[in-house]
Amino acid sequence: MRVVVDQDLCGTTGQCVLTLPGIFRQREPDGVAEVCVATVPQALHAAVRLAASPCPVAAIRVIESGAGDDERASADPVPSPAEAERHAAKDQCNPGGHDGTV
Repeated sequence: MRVVVDQDLCGTTGQCVLTLPGIFRQREPDGVAEVCVATVPQALHAAVRLAASPCPVAAIRVIESGAGDDERASADPVPSPAEAERHAAKDQCNPGGHDGTV
């Protein structure tokens, strides 16, 4: 799974960051959302979909890797915030210059 934030479209509301701070963050100077991980762990696929869905300007796209991922992901339970943080700690945010694409 890949996650892409359209930074030109981002409304800087931070809903994605509030929902899943280990995957998304807001840039300091302007509040635009960025993706913090290179690869979304399988255990967080459902949580990423959940974080992307309330984006008021639909700036977040979730790109599935293949047909088999959809079947597995639909059965994935949404992880607890603690579990999401543990998985996200493996891929920390890259402070600076990230274009929001993974």
